[in-house]
Amino acid sequence: MGFPRLPSVLLIVLFSAAAGKGQAQLSKASIAAAQKYSAARSGIALIVREGGTTRFEKYYNGHRAEEPLHIYSGTKSFFGVLAVIAEDEGILRLDEYVAETLTEWRDDPRKSTITIRDLLNFTSGLETGFEEIYGRTDADKLTLAVGLDVTRERGASFVYGPSHLQVFCEVLRRKLAKRGTSYAAYLDRKLIRPLDITITRWRADNHGNVIPSAGMHMTGRDWIHFGEMVIQGGEWGGRRLVATEDLGKCFHGTPINPAFGLCFWLNSHRRDPQAREVDVEEFLDLEPMPEDWSHVCLSKAAPTDLVCSIGSNFQRLYMVPSMQLAVVHLGKRGNKFRDAEFLEILFQDARFGEETTSGDRKSKSLPKFLRIFQKRP
Repeated sequence: MGFPRLPSVLLIVLFSAAAGKGQAQLSKASIAAAQKYSAARSGIALIVREGGTTRFEKYYNGHRAEEPLHIYSGTKSFFGVLAVIAEDEGILRLDEYVAETLTEWRDDPRKSTITIRDLLNFTSGLETGFEEIYGRTDADKLTLAVGLDVTRERGASFVYGPSHLQVFCEVLRRKLAKRGTSYAAYLDRKLIRPLDITITRWRADNHGNVIPSAGMHMTGRDWIHFGEMVIQGGEWGGRRLVATEDLGKCFHGTPINPAFGLCFWLNSHRRDPQAREVDVEEFLDLEPMPEDWSHVCLSKAAPTDLVCSIGSNFQRLYMVPSMQLAVVHLGKRGNKFRDAEFLEILFQDARFGEETTSGDRKSKSLPKFLRIFQKRP
């Protein structure tokens, strides 16, 4: 599911071709309209970077550019990328059994079948861990997460919660201990410092373990550095941080949720005849939380290769590699901001890849051979 597997050369060509575009593909009017929509729904900042240039940057409703903000679950995507870097360096394999490292899982009939990829896809079957991880306790929350129960069959449901990444980081902690480092230090060395990002605060447990599911505080200007690395196929500031082919592993959905890869939200099913737009933040607030996300997309109006990091209170990082587009939206609690509505406004006059937003004519902005990157229903 998600983006089809492609040879590394073709992926590199795709990102290189997109990076060569210098013409604007979003209209000034649509950007202004999107900012107006945001401001009316408790948005506080909008940054638009296209083709390596800042097209728009505005702070409003009392927010300032230099003011860091909790990006909540926007933190998750950093660990998806960190996982594929670790695989490339031989530290782990996405399809290895977690029980190879967490030996206490070996005798459990369900836990022993879970892979690292299952954790990062949130299809492991583990209970959510919301109360245990986010509640107040003196426990080591990595160890605590390892002891959580498996309540569903592996791969049978998409269960959103902090448990999966906590267990993943416990795996990393044990593997990296042999190299004399921690998962937080490894993340800092591989992504945070190379991207020139300042994390002003980390949410952590009382043992100093940073919370990988929702721990980072940073400015919008820093967060967009991560987005630009993604749309440039793993490069930033003239330096390659992750191989393009490895980065592409983050953008494969699963049968139970085609809109979620390795800690990224995806729009790859937006042309599916049965596609249904879902507002992720609203959907996750439902009781009980939905477990079947089949045919889900973020926006039928946005490009197929849109990927997104989504955090609570309308923190968003939208990335479109084919347009070399990265957009940061920051918000706060208040009136309902909906991704599909915002994206329809933002892309209403856009020229992108396989078709225009109106769908009535073909665009020449993306070469035909690159369209295989986009999911076909």
